[in-house]
Amino acid sequence: MEVGEWKSHRGEVLKLLDLYGVHDPGERDFLLRLARDVYRLPAWEGDFNASQLDVSTLDGLWLESVAERIRCYQAALIPDLLRIPEYAEAVVHREHASRASEVELAWRVRAYSRRQREVFDRRPQVDIHAVVAEAALHRPVGAPDPLWRAQLEHLAKGGDGGRVQVRVLPTTAAYVSGMDGSFTVFDLPHEQVPVVASRPHLDSIAVHEGAAGQWHVDTFDRLWDEALPAVESARLITALVEDRSTHSN
Repeated sequence: MEVGEWKSHRGEVLKLLDLYGVHDPGERDFLLRLARDVYRLPAWEGDFNASQLDVSTLDGLWLESVAERIRCYQAALIPDLLRIPEYAEAVVHREHASRASEVELAWRVRAYSRRQREVFDRRPQVDIHAVVAEAALHRPVGAPDPLWRAQLEHLAKGGDGGRVQVRVLPTTAAYVSGMDGSFTVFDLPHEQVPVVASRPHLDSIAVHEGAAGQWHVDTFDRLWDEALPAVESARLITALVEDRSTHSN
């Protein structure tokens, strides 16, 4: 551990700080941040085509890269890991075109595909549970209609009950505290902090652990229960695709 051959995860550092009586808030925060920093992904930090990534964004990429299960709720858009390239490009341009170069915009679009490959190609496989608010299914974000239908068809494939499960939260669902904002819950390996949640925050993310992380877990479970089962969700999405196809013809 002292020579860097063994990385100390946050839980170990927290116990050592308590054991050795390190109670100064500033010192504890510094050492705990170091424990998180050593796990960051050098591949993303060393990408010269990338924009200047916020520290919290790197935290989010690392959490996504090691999670054994990813549970996400999207109130307004299609979840990141389930976006087709054309839809991802439409979102990137809406969010960043006013302040980013063409090179950076292209990198941000490629980053979606890269993240998806790193998650879906991982062994053992990662379970992904997604709850999508019904309103998001009516928001094409500027994508041409054929591409929007392709995105919905791609999302509907998550209704087979396999390792990727998608549930739609209907607009008639009962109110659940926390349903107004998107967030992701990462179930980490046993040697890491058990559960961490993140919420988008401007061009970065807010990371929640401990009681706050558990609050997001409980909120997701309630949203999951309120949402339509996977098969019914797929049926609803497919009906939207067919309806758009009829109107376009």
